[in-house]
Order: sequence, then structure tokens, then C-alpha cells
Amino acid sequence: MDYGHLRQARPVDGTLTGYRDGRQVAPVPDGSCDVTAHVAMDSVASAGERVARCAYTLVSQREALRALGADGGRPPLSLAGRDPAGYLRGLAAASAVAELTDPAGLGGHLWLWQPVGVALDPPVAR
Repeated sequence: MDYGHLRQARPVDGTLTGYRDGRQVAPVPDGSCDVTAHVAMDSVASAGERVARCAYTLVSQREALRALGADGGRPPLSLAGRDPAGYLRGLAAASAVAELTDPAGLGGHLWLWQPVGVALDPPVAR
């Protein structure tokens, strides 16, 4: 599986597609390309709930990473004078978090949390 959507947002024509050399191509199952399809994440979660007999939570990648402590905050500007290399590392980390949590990009992807016998902290458990 690759990427997902919620059932009510399922594309009318489906999501089966192929990729070759980083470009989208027709999904031909002959080994010449990677074939992938988006899935209805809430359907997967519901099936898992029935099997595992435990509740699930669907959250955006943005919410999940924020709950895990990734805030994307810039380092203090004063660090640039004291530790320029550290300041640049901090900017690079903030940039990476910003990309991973952008709600219009990667941050909009869904995470399915379905713990089995694992206690989660309240911000993660929702």
C-alpha cells in the first residue's frame, strides 16, 4: 500500500498507478514499473479494529509528528553568533520538520495508530 485517503474522498476512477524512474506511468504489472494504489485508510483501520479488538486513531502526519515532539521551531537567532554551525543545523532540522508537517504536502498524509497492548501518552492516544 502506498498513501491513502478517507473512504468519502475516494477518487471515482480509482488510484491504481505505476512509477518508473520517479515518473508516473501506466500501471502495467509486467515488472517494468512499480505498481501502487492508495487505500481507504478508515477501511483498513476498521478491519484492524475488528481483528485486533482495539480502537484506532487516524491522524495526519502533521498531528502525529507534533505529538512526538517535532515542532519545527527555528533556533534562536542568538545561536548564530555563538555557534554558527549549530544554528545552521537547527535551521536544517526546522526546514525538514516544516516539509514533513506541511498540511498541503507530506503533513497531510494519514497515520493509522492501532496499539495492541501498548500504552500511549495522552497527546498521542487522543
